[in-house]
Amino acid sequence: MSDHQQTPVNQGQDLFTQTDITTRCRFSKSHLYNLIARGQFPQPALRQGPRFTRWKSSDVHAWIADPQGWINAHASDAQEVTA
Repeated sequence: MSDHQQTPVNQGQDLFTQTDITTRCRFSKSHLYNLIARGQFPQPALRQGPRFTRWKSSDVHAWIADPQGWINAHASDAQEVTA
């Protein structure tokens, strides 16, 4: 038996890339970032430089399930960011 810990198989599966989102939602990268800028899509959960951005899958799934409901629920967040 070894002393090192094994990482779970599904460890990184709770984060989405920009390509994952644009493919699932069928819109362009620029549209995605426009939605984010207007507070109509979840902010990235992780940014490590300009080329590594990830979103929580739970946030994305919540938006996909009910985009307008998500926007309404987070309207106060968007107003705080723009103020």
